Amino acid sequence: MPRIYKKKRIRTGEVDEDTMKSAMKEVLDKTLSIRKSAQKYGVKPTTLATRLSKFHKKVTLQKEDSMPARIFSSKFASNQVFTTEEETLLNKYITDCSKMHYGLTIAQVRKLAYEFAKANQLHYPPSWNRNRMAGKDWLDSFRRWNKNLSLRKPENTSAARSYGFNKTAVDDFFKNLEKVLVKYEFTADRIYNFDESGQSGISTVMTVPKVLAEKRQKQIGQLVSAERGELVTFGGIIAASGNTIPPLFIFPRVHFKDYFLVGAPEGSLGVATKSGWINSSIFLEVLKHMKRNTSCSKDNPILLLVDNHESHVTIQAVEYARDNGIIYLSFPPHTTHRLQPLDVAVFGPFKTKLKTAFNDWHVNNPSKTLSIYNIPKLAKIAYFESFNCKNIISGFEKIGIWPFNKLAFSDEDFTPVQVYHSDTSTGQDVNMSQSISEDIDIGQQDLASRGVPTSPSLLSQPLDSPSTSVVGLITPEIIRPYPKVDTRTITRSKKGKQPGKSRIYTDTPEKYILEEIEKAKELKKQEQERKQRAKEIKRALNLLSDANLTLKSKRQKKTIETDSDDETDVSFRESSCSPIEEISEGSDIETETPVISEDIKEECFVLVKFEKKKTALHYVGQVVTKYSLTEYSISFLRKKPGTWKFIFPDTKDEGSVDISDIVCILPQPKSALTARTAKIFSFAKDLSIYNVQ
Repeated sequence: MPRIYKKKRIRTGEVDEDTMKSAMKEVLDKTLSIRKSAQKYGVKPTTLATRLSKFHKKVTLQKEDSMPARIFSSKFASNQVFTTEEETLLNKYITDCSKMHYGLTIAQVRKLAYEFAKANQLHYPPSWNRNRMAGKDWLDSFRRWNKNLSLRKPENTSAARSYGFNKTAVDDFFKNLEKVLVKYEFTADRIYNFDESGQSGISTVMTVPKVLAEKRQKQIGQLVSAERGELVTFGGIIAASGNTIPPLFIFPRVHFKDYFLVGAPEGSLGVATKSGWINSSIFLEVLKHMKRNTSCSKDNPILLLVDNHESHVTIQAVEYARDNGIIYLSFPPHTTHRLQPLDVAVFGPFKTKLKTAFNDWHVNNPSKTLSIYNIPKLAKIAYFESFNCKNIISGFEKIGIWPFNKLAFSDEDFTPVQVYHSDTSTGQDVNMSQSISEDIDIGQQDLASRGVPTSPSLLSQPLDSPSTSVVGLITPEIIRPYPKVDTRTITRSKKGKQPGKSRIYTDTPEKYILEEIEKAKELKKQEQERKQRAKEIKRALNLLSDANLTLKSKRQKKTIETDSDDETDVSFRESSCSPIEEISEGSDIETETPVISEDIKEECFVLVKFEKKKTALHYVGQVVTKYSLTEYSISFLRKKPGTWKFIFPDTKDEGSVDISDIVCILPQPKSALTARTAKIFSFAKDLSIYNVQ
């Protein structure tokens, strides 16, 4: 038997608000009757009549100057706490807070609703008083009717970024951009953006993608290489036309080898630094890399957009850019998350695809450890899927760089900075009683999406008057004021430093400023070297003085023990030696001979030195793998406090070490007497002269 479906009943909440507004206006203007107006606009006559009765009731109360009537939109208003206007105020307050980067959690919204209802002496369930917050059922209904609200996971945004992205800084950037576009007549294929990937680079241990698993399983695991990974800095270069220049890879090694780039995108630039981070010399190599791929010159220049990182702003880079036709424009500080095309539209998809590529590698290579030499091959997979024309062109267009559009950002985009305006309101007047009627509009998209009718008094311009249901209302802004920061209380970490802004560094005035900064740095460096030399001289004089005192005491001691004739010979012999020679002869300091690569075998123990600014730390380690003649993978041990015994830590601590950092090869450890001491190592060598950790 076929199913018999009942005809869907049209409810008040499902009527389109714009349609209902037009139908009511026709009746109020006495153009059509209720029946003909309902027929014309396709609404139920009873629904239209209900709306009109509420409207007339409200207007009557206004004329009688009686207490404001709380008119609900639902027919079942016995359990409804807030009216449409009151819910609109809550909705607007929640969205404004999220735009200011001070969004409310579920618990905060429930507490706010309770305080809002209590402050206005509204009728609400008794359980709200017991819990000091609104119920979960109210919140579920509120979210169901306010479909513009959803539970989102916000992105961590620092205070510097929140304050840095302001209208003044953005306007300065677009003025500089317009200036260079007009002066040099750049086309899309001559506008480039370079930046290192977000979160500092690509780690051998990345967060894993989401996987399917059983609902009842409490904890889901996914295999990665280690607890902590090594970092390879990745730099992307894109053009406004959708093209790309082969990327940059910076490896955490002392010397770069060609096999580092096996599997990388063709033509990639590979370099190495001890830290794995970019510096001024590497950025100069990036400029040379761009010149080779773009054939830029003074007659055919290109525009390069970069951030204000200290490695990008050096006199050497600016001079090279000026000599080779690279116009060098920087973004304002702390604005790249909104102004830089790579950050806006490319690096996000790139990291997402990279997580999938890493996970696929672990699935295909079980029990193997992913190293930094696997990163270029995996990055190539994600590179071609994310650095495509669609993402790149979208990034330049969304920001307004190309096509040029200085109105790409509206006032709403600068809402977070209003928190720092201590002398002005944060977008809302504290006393909302006079201006609330302007904020509630029946045409708002959030109300139309949920199908809730708003106050009929706001339906048309002739009948526009302050809403009686919100006069004298204690609004959410009064109960929980918007956050404010007094800019006078913000402390500057670097006093005297010129505030950053967008600059055209290849212009002559900016070049002169960089030259002055470079000279100041050089003078400061020379002064520090002078002070360091003075300290070394003072230390040497102190050693010499101590040596003289020691020598004098030795003479007196030997005078007592020897005969007068022998005493003369000894005094003469000792006086002929310099104090420094005496120290070197009497000391136990060992001078280690350079380590030869052929002597370093796998599983042998070595002493490794790590240079710091003022001191050097030494660690005992065991050679695991020999990468090349000069590079080794070493697993480090830890010294037991108060002893000269060493053990391997619970979590493996492995790293790559250059042969220049290996101080000496240690003798084989003493054999263990028991099974308990098998994991404890001691060496027949005096390590007290080193700062062993």
